[in-house]
Amino acid sequence: MTAVPNFLTGRKSSIGTTALQLTTNTTKADRGVQITASAGNSATIYVGLHNVTADSADDTDGFPLAAGESILVPVRDATKVYVVASTGTNSKVFFMLV
Repeated sequence: MTAVPNFLTGRKSSIGTTALQLTTNTTKADRGVQITASAGNSATIYVGLHNVTADSADDTDGFPLAAGESILVPVRDATKVYVVASTGTNSKVFFMLV
């Protein structure tokens, strides 16, 4: 019998202009964390480390995701991933550990 790889899905909602941890779940990813910005977002979401900023600082700006866009972040620990919105307080992302 083959072992089932780690698997976790979730959502982070109420993303605003303050960086939020993607998840506190400590399940480890085998290949990384797939993150998709909700198609209904009006703001750009930035993905990065705990100090991620939204198009405001060269050293800390995250990777931008427009509504509906995705990125695979090659990290094993999803608790190290943070998100922040360019404006507003009602953006959300969906994620899956792969």
